[in-house]
Amino acid sequence: MKTGILIGIAAAALSLFCGCAPTMTVNGQTYTILTQSEEQELVTQARRLLGRPGKALNKEEVRFVQKTDPEVKIEYQGDRTGEAQVIWRTPEKIITMHFGGEFLTERMGWTFETEKPMPEVLKFIPQAQ
Repeated sequence: MKTGILIGIAAAALSLFCGCAPTMTVNGQTYTILTQSEEQELVTQARRLLGRPGKALNKEEVRFVQKTDPEVKIEYQGDRTGEAQVIWRTPEKIITMHFGGEFLTERMGWTFETEKPMPEVLKFIPQAQ
């Protein structure tokens, strides 16, 4: 009897815990996603990694990354798993941190890239003759 009650309490607690986590449905699959504070932790990790000596950023760009809010894009492929981009855009450079795997675990990998922003392309519309 006591075992049944304990199992019921444990099941209720687990459903309450799981029910509070944010979810997203992708292609008919529902995944547990990062909370806003966990997304902010990705940004914090990106800032820490980009601020390390020997990276391709100069001191001014590191200050920009530390003080400016980035754009965050996340594509989920499983529960708290997928690919994320944390992007800062300066006039001279686009700085992107890529995270992949199980977010905020030791199984999460990362790379970064910098690129020059593309100038706006003029649209060429041929005239009818």
